[in-house]
Amino acid sequence: VQRGATVYMTRETDKDVSLRDRMDMIHELEPTIALSIHYNALPDDGDAINTAGIGMFWYHAQAHDLSVFLHNYLVQKLRRPSYGVFWNNLALTRPHKAPSVLLELGFMIHPVEFEWISNSQEQRQLANAIADGITEWLATVE
Repeated sequence: VQRGATVYMTRETDKDVSLRDRMDMIHELEPTIALSIHYNALPDDGDAINTAGIGMFWYHAQAHDLSVFLHNYLVQKLRRPSYGVFWNNLALTRPHKAPSVLLELGFMIHPVEFEWISNSQEQRQLANAIADGITEWLATVE
């Protein structure tokens, strides 16, 4: 999805890139924002049927507004459940060169959400919603 931004991917294949390397990349590039995009999972004894939704994690105060905005935007636009917005000291929320947010876009173990995750049309819709949400958020801070 193109909106005119320069996007730096930490990887474009299924090659593992360490958390340290990803954090270093954020520090070196100094992007406007840093997003780490994931799908959530549960422990073996987790409630796969009743645990669902889009979640956001942030650490530094500068990332709080972005995490709340993107969370609410995606939940509303995609009509998906909310898992919540959480403060957490995670490796990819710690970089301070830019607002750094970790997005959990659904639970792989949840049957309905797995269908969204594995459907190419849903993936495209999600990518567009993320791009639109970022564009709208940037317009509020510039």
